[in-house]
Amino acid sequence: MLGPLRATVEPTDDLNAKPCSPESAPAAASQQAGTSSFHDAAAPAPPPAPTSLPILYQDESIVAVSKPSGLLVHRDERNPEAPAVLQIVRDQLGKFLFPVHRLDRATSGILVYAFSRDLAADLQRSLMAETSQKEYLALVRWPGSFPDLGDRWVCDRALHDDKDIPRHAHSEFWLIESFRRCALVGCRIATGRYHQIRRHSNHCGRHILGDTTHGKGRLNELYRIRYGLERLFLHAARLALLHPVSGESLVFEDPLPTELDNVIERLRSEAQQQDVV
Repeated sequence: MLGPLRATVEPTDDLNAKPCSPESAPAAASQQAGTSSFHDAAAPAPPPAPTSLPILYQDESIVAVSKPSGLLVHRDERNPEAPAVLQIVRDQLGKFLFPVHRLDRATSGILVYAFSRDLAADLQRSLMAETSQKEYLALVRWPGSFPDLGDRWVCDRALHDDKDIPRHAHSEFWLIESFRRCALVGCRIATGRYHQIRRHSNHCGRHILGDTTHGKGRLNELYRIRYGLERLFLHAARLALLHPVSGESLVFEDPLPTELDNVIERLRSEAQQQDVV
């Protein structure tokens, strides 16, 4: 099993962290994901929707849950009947929930909801404050297209929204454990743009494995066949914020789900076998 999560969370305000700027990672890197003619194989059929989800924290104001990959945060116009975390946890707790942030459907990890509209507004302000920290675990190409980025790097490339307006985005990355041609990395984001970590990873030439939108099709298939990676390897592992009512400092942690932990174990096993040889 993956070791304690606290051991994987490292500060990234190191002065040696290298920027992944348009100069250090040319825009051509952003196009690499779509240059391959070798497309991803059809994804397996999704499992039945769960009737309950793990509760990481709950009080009279908020609840934090562990979202599995494949579930929407909440239903929308395009998916009016799809299983979604909000509806599942609402029925599980018998209480109305109000969303304050999102995770991609393919991403797993920590989601926080409020129990009223006013609390949701307060919780959203807490999540946007400088005291809040959002940290993820990802498996990426390594050392990728730009090895000179090193073990700590920053990407500040603006990301265009759905109206094609460039928006400021800031992502920090650090190496946790390296394997043959891939690595487990930590990521901290200071903004919450659409697919931010996935797009910044693409731009830096260190694509997230299992990413069928911004990743590399050949690598996705290789890791699916060899290591059993059937999904995007991106997990919201740690969330720190101030309680919207009491002001208490809260830290939520969610370890890698079994299907991702198994991939890491296979990679470690392969590395050990190579060391023996």
